[in-house]
Amino acid sequence: MGRLMNIQTHFTRTEGTPCSEPYEYKECGLQGIFLQSGFECEIRDGEEYVSVHDTEGLHRAIGLHLAQNRKFLAPEELLFLRKSMDMTQSELGRYIGQSPQQVARWEKGQSKINGPADRCIRAFFLWNHMGPNNGEDFLNLCKQIDDMDDLTPHRVMLDLVNDQWRDRRRA
Repeated sequence: MGRLMNIQTHFTRTEGTPCSEPYEYKECGLQGIFLQSGFECEIRDGEEYVSVHDTEGLHRAIGLHLAQNRKFLAPEELLFLRKSMDMTQSELGRYIGQSPQQVARWEKGQSKINGPADRCIRAFFLWNHMGPNNGEDFLNLCKQIDDMDDLTPHRVMLDLVNDQWRDRRRA
């Protein structure tokens, strides 16, 4: 079992009033994603509503965390990365030399993703978000994938700092 990250009891968003605890961002389809800042809570007619700032940037930060910090992608993580790249199972399968049915089996947890396909998906995600002018950085990130272990925390703490989502461990 992985290590759990230490979280503070109280935190303050960059905008708005202090909250007593981080917000678990279940809407992304992943477990253990907590927002330290970058959201607002509002109670209307007895119902709590949460508004998250810059969801596109947040999803990019989550995807980068997954691509750079996990030894093997879990089914829901693969699904998240694929959707973040706005791809169908067929498109992703075609890009990595697999059938759409195989991608579906990986996403449902019916079979384990093989190492080369896992690396290819990570590389494709990273390239998608780095752009062609950062080739050397891209190659360095690909090398880091090889050095990862499976001791990734189950909780990811993200902050919205200066209009950019950041993993608290790397900030």
